Amino acid sequence: MFVRRAALLAACTAALYPVAGLARAGEVPPSALRQQVAAERHAIRLIARPDIQRALGTIAEDWHARTSGLLPETYARLHDAIREVAFMAALQIIDNDPRRPHVIEISAAPHRWYGTSVPGGRWGINNPDTLYFTIPVEPGSRYVITGHRNGGGLTDANFTAQTGADWGAVDNLAGRDLKIDADGTYRITVDDQPAAEGGNHLRISGAANVVLIRNTLADWAHEQPDTLTVERVDGPPAGPPPTEQDLASAIVSRLKAVIDHSVNGLQPAILRQPANVIPQPGAIADKPGFLVTQRNALAHFRLADDEVLIATFNPGGAGYATLPVTSIWGITPDARAHQISLNTRQAVPNPDGTITVVLAQRDPGVANWIDLAGLHEGIIMLRWQLLAAALSGAAGPAVTSQVVKRNALWSALPASTARVTPEERRAQLQRRAAGFDRRFTTRERLGAGD
Repeated sequence: MFVRRAALLAACTAALYPVAGLARAGEVPPSALRQQVAAERHAIRLIARPDIQRALGTIAEDWHARTSGLLPETYARLHDAIREVAFMAALQIIDNDPRRPHVIEISAAPHRWYGTSVPGGRWGINNPDTLYFTIPVEPGSRYVITGHRNGGGLTDANFTAQTGADWGAVDNLAGRDLKIDADGTYRITVDDQPAAEGGNHLRISGAANVVLIRNTLADWAHEQPDTLTVERVDGPPAGPPPTEQDLASAIVSRLKAVIDHSVNGLQPAILRQPANVIPQPGAIADKPGFLVTQRNALAHFRLADDEVLIATFNPGGAGYATLPVTSIWGITPDARAHQISLNTRQAVPNPDGTITVVLAQRDPGVANWIDLAGLHEGIIMLRWQLLAAALSGAAGPAVTSQVVKRNALWSALPASTARVTPEERRAQLQRRAAGFDRRFTTRERLGAGD
């Protein structure tokens, strides 16, 4: 059954997640996208293997058995979640040779380009504002990552050398510390030596075996991701490439490790908290696996159809803050069609600079509506980035939350809360969809100029 279900979902990808203006079937990807498209097509072929499909069913059953107390509808989403996590794992394994490195985007939403319907590979409470790229690395080799800042640039960029097994950061280069040439180009050296004075550098140490790059776009209508390439400039000779069976076995092993991480670390820390209560943000880098320059607040919600959750957060001097929702399995719903997140560039602020959002199943007529997209329980992860170090306490990042009945919503909201008409909502969602599409069409256009 799982094989048939996965095949059906894959066949429906293009219809469910249209992206306007993408390359037509038969068009050749530009050089900047060639490895990405090839990796996606390879991952699709690998995931379709009968041995991997059988393993997915077993792993899904294991994840179900080890995660108790959830709503039936949440368990019904589990096979979709496994499919996404498996596709992410496949991309990671395909680009897992540190002696043949490439820059590959992972944790992307479903999309269609160059004649291929690409399934989603989201996981890890992914941020809809962020594009995630990985590069395999190893001690004893030396790499140069070359980036180019496009147009008006982006809100935040971050480069982390980390361990793929447990997502532990061993070195980090923050976007505000990145040295960029006048033409928008930058270079980052990556090796196991200390940084030379005055340059962009990441040091590989311990078990670090991957560089994770985050490009965060707060203004979907104007910001653009960086163009990224990598070259291995020194190190031992490459060995023979892995066989298809080697890759398939490694995908299953990687997927099991990801589920173990979810069951043993990620989910319990969130689910043991009271539902619908968002805690105050922790300290910078207080949670393994998350961005080390970020403060965040993790919570889970469980809401009936007649309930809404009101959350008010203070950006607290952060250059960027956002509130998205995901499933309990850590996967965002369709962020193109549903307003499942709002950041400080998208939301309408209160007069005092705080931002109030309303999490609800149906449109409450509030401008800052977080659409739960059918989720009656899931995860909230507030993020604060580009922090002002001097601000703390009441002046710094903070959040309050409460649950009220839907029919009591307006009496619980500030009088200044911005409302929208149905026509304004349609226009808002159209702008969101167009902005979401740009992250694909922009990369095609920029790549075509190589």
